This record gives sequence, structure tokens and C-alpha cells, in this order.
Amino acid sequence: MKAWLRLTMVGVVVGLTATSCFLSPKVSTKELEQAVQRDGVAFDAGAIPEEVLDRLASHKVVLVGETHFLREHRALMIDLVRELHARGFRQFLYEWSHLADWLLADFVGDGGLEPDWIPSLDVGGAMVIAIRDLNRTLPESERIQVHAIDVTVDYGGGSSFVGVLGSVARHLPHPGPLTAVLEGDYSTPESQEAQIQTLKMALETAQADLVASWGQEWYDTVVDLVEWEQVSVSIRAIRETNYDKSVRMREDAIKQLVERRLEGYPHGTLINIGSTHAQKKRLYGTEIEWLGEYLVNKSPAADGSVIVLDVSAAHIVSVPGSGIPDYDLSASPENELFRVMNETWADQTVFLPVDDPLFSKIRVPINSESTIYLGAPKRHFDAFILLPVAHRERFES
Repeated sequence: MKAWLRLTMVGVVVGLTATSCFLSPKVSTKELEQAVQRDGVAFDAGAIPEEVLDRLASHKVVLVGETHFLREHRALMIDLVRELHARGFRQFLYEWSHLADWLLADFVGDGGLEPDWIPSLDVGGAMVIAIRDLNRTLPESERIQVHAIDVTVDYGGGSSFVGVLGSVARHLPHPGPLTAVLEGDYSTPESQEAQIQTLKMALETAQADLVASWGQEWYDTVVDLVEWEQVSVSIRAIRETNYDKSVRMREDAIKQLVERRLEGYPHGTLINIGSTHAQKKRLYGTEIEWLGEYLVNKSPAADGSVIVLDVSAAHIVSVPGSGIPDYDLSASPENELFRVMNETWADQTVFLPVDDPLFSKIRVPINSESTIYLGAPKRHFDAFILLPVAHRERFES
């Protein structure tokens, strides 16, 4: 069973019990319709209203939760990147393996280290390509930085690390201590743990010579890759035997990666990550502290200046032949939030801030791909964006 599916199954229990049992009775359809009609902001693709952009840009961090692999979500994010850049945002973080961080930095800056490398479109590459193209029109001081903020769990594991290490080695005058990993057996958690520790120690021991030979920037790049691979190895090693612990460890790593990009950064930051990670409270996942909750309540770098969005779709068209059925809101009760948003603003994208007091006190049904959750939306997100239709660009078998 895929990791994301296991996490979703755990999330059903949390969403329906732990979140809802302390809340007052469910919201009436009439109350919900009034709030959505009054506060919702509808718009067409590619034309985000100024009032929405101004609200987002008043925060240091805009955290956007996504349903993975939706083409229209990526298009929305590209628009957000462009518009928030005009309002002073200069950093984009997204849920991709940190192994690619040096490649992303080089790609969006047109460094040309790997001229044949293009980020995969179905895991967010279109956003990165759009940022590269935008950067080409900007002076260097105004260019957008891109960073990956995930560990290496479901992206090829150890084989991905060896492949990336081999790519880095081609840019060095000699591979030095990297040779042992590149030529060794890195196929099991046991061999990975031992080899990565040995490599880390070798880099530390030979630091002065390697900096003199490789240069400080390449040495720092290799050390960074090795340190985060060591974190990834420990998570992969227990992924099957202690899944909940591995999820906690992964989330802690994501928080650290985000925190270090925000620390001391003077400009606004846009973050794109799965909706589970974006939560301020635990509506869609296991009983752990997700990134959203950390950024809002604990992050010294964010200092509380965070707005958390959840983006969903009223109708999702699946990849042909995937065996995954299309999804829509047909299973929603009449007082389900996204159904009311879609019926109120048919065929348009809708931005709904959940400022009305009823969103903080009353149980509101929320349809997340045919799973109905009950919760006070304001506890979990600051606003919702509903796309009228979205197409999956990838599926998990």
C-alpha cells in the first residue's frame, strides 16, 4: 500500500473523531450559504483579484496546501508566484526531495551545470520552469530562489542519492571520498547507514584538502547532500516497520529545511506542499504537529506572519487507464463547504477566507476526495481555494 494512502486512512479517523467531538452542532446550509456568498471571491483562471493578492502579501509566509498531481493547481501556483513576486516575494519552497536542491538553484539561475536536466512536469516541474523563465526577465537582485524541502523517501531512495552524488562528482576535479559510495553496494538500509556515516566522517577529516581542491561551494554542497541523506536513511529504514514514527521524523525534517530557508530571509516566501502538511491543526492526518501548525505557532523565523491556504477541486479528472475514478462533490451533503462554494460560484475559482465566527465554532463538513471530514475550518486553514475542475497529471499504482 502506498504511503500517501496509509496516511489518508489514518487521517479519516482523526478527522471524524478527535477534531469534531469538542465542537458544537453542524452548520446549517443557510448559514453556510450566507457566509460563502458574502465572503467568497470568485475569479477566472489567470486573473487573481487584487484583494486576494493583497491579503496574501501582507504575510511573510504564504503556505499553500495542494492535492498532488493536479495540472490546474500548478497553473494557479505559477500565477501566484508571478503576482507575489510583484509584491516583494523572492523565495519559493516546495515538496520535492532535497537531493535536487542544488539542481533547482542552478536551473532557475540558468547556471548550465546540467544542461539536459529538466524538472519533471508531473511533480511540479512546470512551476520551476515558469520561475526560470520569469528570472530571465529580472535583474539578479530580484530573481526568485527555489528550494526543495523534503527528505528522500518515495523518490527512489538510495538509488536517487547515488545518482545525484554521481552527477555532482562529474563537476569535481576528482571524486575523493565519494568513490566508496559510488562504487559500493548502497542497496539496503544497513549498507546505507554504514556508508553514509563513513562518508560523512571522511568529508570532515579531509575538509581542508577537499575545500582547496573542490572549492568551498562544492564542498558545502556535498556535505549538505550527505547530511540530509543521513536523515533520509534513518526514515527509510523504519518506513515499513514503524510507519507513524517515520512520518513524524519526516515532518520534523521538513520543518528544519523550511526554517533554515526562512531564517534571516528578508523577503516573502511562498511554500507549496501537500494539504496534510499545511494544516494548522490535525484535520487530515495523524496526531503529529504538521508544518503549518509549526510555522504559525512556533517558528522563530516566520514570527507568526503566516497565512495557510488549502486548494481543492470540485471535479477531478483522472489519468486515463489509471483505474482511479474521476472525483466530484456528488457525495457531499448539502451543507458541505466545497459544495456550497461550487454551487454559489459555478465554473469559477473561489477564494474563501474563513473569518466568519461560525468557521471557528461549528462543525462544517469538508469533502476531501470523497472522504467527509467534520471540523471547524478556521482551526485548520485560514482560507480555501476551490478550483472548478482539475486534471491529474500522474497517478500512483
